[in-house]
Amino acid sequence: MGSGESHTPAATARATTSVVRTALGDAFDELHPKVQWRFGLSASDERCQVGVGVMEEMTHSALIPPPMLWLGARRGLFPGGKARDVPFTIVNYAYVDELGRDTLSFVRRFSFAGSPQGMNSVMVTPTVSTSPGHALDYLGFHSDMIVRTTCSVDDDGGLVLESGAPKVLGVPTPHLASATTIGREWWDEHEERHRIQIEVTSPVMGRLFLYRGWFTAEERPCPAGDIPASAKPTRLERRE
Repeated sequence: MGSGESHTPAATARATTSVVRTALGDAFDELHPKVQWRFGLSASDERCQVGVGVMEEMTHSALIPPPMLWLGARRGLFPGGKARDVPFTIVNYAYVDELGRDTLSFVRRFSFAGSPQGMNSVMVTPTVSTSPGHALDYLGFHSDMIVRTTCSVDDDGGLVLESGAPKVLGVPTPHLASATTIGREWWDEHEERHRIQIEVTSPVMGRLFLYRGWFTAEERPCPAGDIPASAKPTRLERRE
């Protein structure tokens, strides 16, 4: 692991808990044990999770302008490619950010042929009062977008993350340009591996993106000082 920013003493003095456990409350125990392991990671664990797998399908609507796909891929907001059986990695880091919020970072890298792409996000526990079951997601290498995410548990013990229309640089998007995201991660008992599906839809253009695939994951030691700078947004703002 590369070196990264260290936390201030004030940030590490208190007990920490996982973002998803805080959002779900008692419902966290309804998750499949393998999903609990995935989303129970907190800064106090001083560990990271490294996942390796294949995206069986990555597709997007033909209605999305190519410049938007290029910009989204460049800013780490979403992959701009379209392919099947794309190898990918996902690394999760848990830390307390400089604003004192429990944070879970997702660093994704997709090995498109000849054009590797990345997609970063950080999920944080809000510091202001909000409805139960919610977390905040900052999307992209520079946290260009923020969405309020509802966490829930499905009948199979999978985690469902449903995000409303994003704010771009703190500004709500117009309804016609807005999109909602439903992501689901669950444990495949038959294949004994994690599965994931993410679908982004627009009220006007229908389905914009679809990603689905599988991965296996392992935990590794990761003290706060070993979290790489690439796992943290380059701009940190209190936009909730």
